[in-house]
Amino acid sequence: MRFSEFSFHDSAIKRVCFEIDVNYDFFKAKTQVESERFDFEDLIIGLNKIYQREWKSIGFSPIEKQFSMQFDLQENGQINVHVKLNNPMFTGKFEFKYVIDQTFIPELIKEIETAIKENT
Repeated sequence: MRFSEFSFHDSAIKRVCFEIDVNYDFFKAKTQVESERFDFEDLIIGLNKIYQREWKSIGFSPIEKQFSMQFDLQENGQINVHVKLNNPMFTGKFEFKYVIDQTFIPELIKEIETAIKENT
């Protein structure tokens, strides 16, 4: 799964538009998502809390609800990730789950922070 094509719009509500591209084996999905900057700022906070084992679960779901991610920390340090892509126009839904370990989190945080800094 890859996030790309970020564009930040500086208005009263700081909007972020981005593209999500999922390509695994014969599963492929791509969608445009609109969010607010504070969604990403909250995601960074939550990922840090999971990495420090202060929180057990966080979610990321932009306002349009086309996309959501749930991160659930397990006792062994692994993180279950549950992703949903929705197309409200056609009632289509694509869901998948995968498992990562905590070493993935600092890199993800860095990538999010870099995208924010490069586009503000």
